Amino acid sequence: MRWVVLAIPGALFFTKARQLFGIENVYVAMVISQAIMGAMVYFVDRLIFASGAVPIPWEIRPRAVCADCGRLGTCYRVAGARCCETQDKTEAPCFRCEVCAVKKMQQACE
Repeated sequence: MRWVVLAIPGALFFTKARQLFGIENVYVAMVISQAIMGAMVYFVDRLIFASGAVPIPWEIRPRAVCADCGRLGTCYRVAGARCCETQDKTEAPCFRCEVCAVKKMQQACE
């Protein structure tokens, strides 16, 4: 969905790049505008998802079984539809104890 939303500013950036740099070649202007928009989106996504500036909504169950180690206790998972999941991912979101949840997040960041 965010790519659809970014298409409008991308088109605006395209026309502004052509005007600002005086580029007549459409393809060169497209490459420049896409590079600028890509850099902006990269850093905004990085700020949102990697810096911890925006809290991740966790679903907490006080009494559940950890999907990894099998311990019974307070377990966590990311709540709702997760925006970063790929369509081909078949693994269902599982509840994990705090230790296993931290391990899973560290593996995902690598």
